Amino acid sequence: MAKLKFDLPAPLDSAETYNRIKNLVNGPNDFKKFDPKVTSSFDDPSKKCVIKGSQFDATLCVQSKDDKNSLIAIEVEVPMALALFKGKIKEVLEKNLKKIL
Repeated sequence: MAKLKFDLPAPLDSAETYNRIKNLVNGPNDFKKFDPKVTSSFDDPSKKCVIKGSQFDATLCVQSKDDKNSLIAIEVEVPMALALFKGKIKEVLEKNLKKIL
C-alpha cells in the first residue's frame, strides 16, 4: 500500500471542524463516487474519523491549533496500482474539505 500524508489548516475550532467532517462523510460526497461501499467510523473524544473503502483506507484527525483554528491531519493508504493517482486523490480530498470549512 502507498501512503499519502498531509495536513490541511481549518479556520474553525476543532469541535466545529470535526462536526463538519462527520456531516460530509455521512452525507453525499465524492468518496462514494469512487467506491460506493465506503464505510466510516468516528472516535469523538479524539476527533478522529476512519474511512474504509474497497480500494483505500483514510484517517482524518482534527487537532486544535488555537481557540479559532484547527488542523486536519490526513493519511490515505491506496494500493500500489493507484499510487500514480495520489495527486488526484489529494486534490479531491482538499476540494471536498475546503467546501465545508
